Amino acid sequence: MRFIVLFLLFQGLQVKVLGQFSSTTTVIGYVGETITLPAKAFKSWTLARIDWSILHNFTWIATWDQEGVNTERRPEYRGRLSLNTTTGDLTMRDLRLRDAMHYNVDLLNSSNYNQVNRVYLVVKERLKKPTIQLNQYFTKSENGCVLVLNCSSPVTGVAFYWEIEPSCDHCSNNSSSDTSELIAFFSTKPDSVNLTCIVKRETDTESNNLISKIKVPMVEVKSDCGYMFACGFITAFLIGMVGILLYQFRGKIIEMFQQHVGPGNLHLTGSKVQPESVTS
Repeated sequence: MRFIVLFLLFQGLQVKVLGQFSSTTTVIGYVGETITLPAKAFKSWTLARIDWSILHNFTWIATWDQEGVNTERRPEYRGRLSLNTTTGDLTMRDLRLRDAMHYNVDLLNSSNYNQVNRVYLVVKERLKKPTIQLNQYFTKSENGCVLVLNCSSPVTGVAFYWEIEPSCDHCSNNSSSDTSELIAFFSTKPDSVNLTCIVKRETDTESNNLISKIKVPMVEVKSDCGYMFACGFITAFLIGMVGILLYQFRGKIIEMFQQHVGPGNLHLTGSKVQPESVTS
């Protein structure tokens, strides 16, 4: 009898040898996606019961035993859980930020051995493509320009990086948790500028670039030689127009002149005005 009692106690100790939380695993999931929480059952085991739970009071969210699978125990997980009765793994769909917490899995095999593991689920938001906007441009000098650009991210807590083609001669970047302003100076006047904004958070990276290259409209500054040429051209044009008008209206001009001077003092020979001969 004593031997039987000792044997049963030994069997009970064997069940508890694996203890609470034999292992803890951390997995990372993303909002709206699907993640599998590993039970990490021994490969040699044939499972007889699986209990997935949350919180310190071990609130069940998914279970399996001889009566079948039940993944509808909690309303916040309803329709989102699937349980693998061979491995004990729990699959969770449509992840939400509030799903991030510790999950406990209690496994029992056909030989009545018990194993309890813990999984810590971290839920993040995937980075999204940032938005680039050209705020303004202005001419810095005859051969240079300045561009002011803004890059914003719908996800906060990111780091911003810029790639510019061609390279700017001087760039300054003022960034916050969700936006970045870039001021880029070019000593020469580029025909176009290709800009790429990169956002990074830990190992996640997203980028966006202006596929339509930005044309940089520049105000053309004329040189002194060009200015003198333009002035000379305008002056010659005006003189020519005055000459044409005098030729077209020469008759009226002569008539008006005769009225002031007197008809006896002038006469016309051809198209020229000749003075009369003076006799003694």
